[in-house]
Amino acid sequence: MQSVGRGVGVAAVLLLGVLALAGSAGAGSPRGGAVMQSGATAKYVPGQVVVGFRANVDPFTSGMVVSRADATAVKTIPSLSAQLVHVDGSVPDAIAAFKSNPAVAFAEPNWIYHAEAVPNDPRYTQTYGLAKIQAPQAWDITTGSTGVTVAVVDTGVSSGHPDLAPNMVAGANFVAGGPNTTLDYNGHGTHVAGTIGARGNNGIGVAGVNWNVHIEPLRVLNGSGSGTNTDIANAFAATCTTFPAQIVNASLGGTGYSTLMRNAIAGCPNTLFVVAAGNDGTSNDTTPHYPCNYGAAPDNLPNVICVAATDQNDNLAGFSNFGASVDLAAPGVSTTSTWPAYTNLYTQGFESLAGWTNSSGGTFGQSSVHNTGSFGAADSPVGNYPQSENSLFSYGSSVASLAGRQGCQLVYNLNLATELGHDYFMTYGSANGTSFSGSGWSGNTSGAFSSFTVDMSAFDGSPTFYPGLGFQSDADGIVGDGGYIDDLTLRCLNPAGEDYNTISGTSMATPHVAGVAALVKAAHPSYTVAQIVAAIFSGVDPVAGLSGKVATGGRLNACKAVGGCGSTPPFKPPPCLVPNVIGANLATAKARIKGRHCQVGKVSYVKSTKKRKGKVVSESPKAGKHLGNNAKVNLWLGRGPRHK
Repeated sequence: MQSVGRGVGVAAVLLLGVLALAGSAGAGSPRGGAVMQSGATAKYVPGQVVVGFRANVDPFTSGMVVSRADATAVKTIPSLSAQLVHVDGSVPDAIAAFKSNPAVAFAEPNWIYHAEAVPNDPRYTQTYGLAKIQAPQAWDITTGSTGVTVAVVDTGVSSGHPDLAPNMVAGANFVAGGPNTTLDYNGHGTHVAGTIGARGNNGIGVAGVNWNVHIEPLRVLNGSGSGTNTDIANAFAATCTTFPAQIVNASLGGTGYSTLMRNAIAGCPNTLFVVAAGNDGTSNDTTPHYPCNYGAAPDNLPNVICVAATDQNDNLAGFSNFGASVDLAAPGVSTTSTWPAYTNLYTQGFESLAGWTNSSGGTFGQSSVHNTGSFGAADSPVGNYPQSENSLFSYGSSVASLAGRQGCQLVYNLNLATELGHDYFMTYGSANGTSFSGSGWSGNTSGAFSSFTVDMSAFDGSPTFYPGLGFQSDADGIVGDGGYIDDLTLRCLNPAGEDYNTISGTSMATPHVAGVAALVKAAHPSYTVAQIVAAIFSGVDPVAGLSGKVATGGRLNACKAVGGCGSTPPFKPPPCLVPNVIGANLATAKARIKGRHCQVGKVSYVKSTKKRKGKVVSESPKAGKHLGNNAKVNLWLGRGPRHK
């Protein structure tokens, strides 16, 4: 059973808070008409560099320069002593390499000149977060790449949504029990996916941070938005094995530490996990939130980025968690994105109770106390509900056939005043009108009707469906005003339909960062996880209100992260230069190895003379080798008295 305003009692809970449905908006119109260069943020032709040679460089020398850079000539411009060349990999890296050659006068991208424009997606103007993080300027450098895969570890994704379908790839269902599908029975995962990669400039709906990207749905949360540690850890581990992805978006979390989940993340060091800070409005330094805190002490996993939420004015959202264990913030308040579409099969406004039967003697009746025509599960016409209630109020005939249907739900407005965690307003479903099952809500909605959704996918495919309502209370003597329900709707997924929603949470901030990580990888295909993280962190916009609230003190900036808008060059970890430690004792060898940005790997013991006991007699790789940062150096020591 779920509590209003409280997380469900499982290892991980969905970070989700619905605010309002998105309204319609007109299509964004292109800005300006003058053709102009955007300078450092202008778009350039991928894989092409313009190389200008010094005046005294002959054609043979210029050809050698191009050849040694593993580039190929595309076009020669003799009058300007320049060549247009094709390069593999990162254009900025190739430019830096050419500039280091004394024969080269200049090297630059093959810029594209254009009239600046916003995408033509009609709801683009509703997505304030994209402008806030300077995504349009980043799009002048790259709009993403289908060579980059982002795994959305969530409730699934409505993969047939027309704004998502072009970017979707096959994923997997990890939820134990229930339907084996990656379709989204909740909405949360589809919303996240749209922020990361709704197809841009296609005249449909919204634009994601990436217009081109592969979105891989890994379903770990059920239709109610909850899931287990085992399912989530399995999905995490799969992102570097059977369902590989460079980036994972995990807009979920809870306060329980899981070694299994921690090990799954640590076991995929080449995958970047972008995770939500949590929606409790508390410090994660005081009350750790996972998987966010796996990136902080004592685990310090380097492939985790933890994200807080900000609003339109760069204020930290009141619901957002914070702390030194949280890395940066991104827009997460009133975020508009894609949403599963539904077909309504039955509605009930409770203006009449005809057809409904009280089969258990519970206290039910029509009530106008909170809303005209609502249905009340309390003493009539108003008053506290009794103790030891266990009632059922059901419709006497089938309201719809669910044959061929998927992801069915009951959606309704509920005004609730019950003892939290003890007394529940229940919503049921039945395939035969006799055996009912469902779930309940407990708590207080402060005298107002709020929207609630209950997963009824257990009845998908049934030729008949009977709705039921109920109330459960214990015998502790504490009672309240009960529950009042209005506007009940039975609906099921329309897999190819189009819809949008505006919701809030650190869950909504997280995909902004995951999307930018994918943009960075698209612009710099050779970047490691450490380089992607450094690019994002070094590119944040400092915000006074975030100082002391998140580790970087800033809010995400997409343009700076991909290398534009006057960004600071991202930190590149120094290489490991293997030192000569032959003859040194183990402690000295370890210090020397660490000082050269390497780490000690396997330590073995071999037979040796008395003189070489306890000393390093061999190392691998050999001294002088240049390796990647923090590469392992294996050691062999002479056998000492404790190693006979």
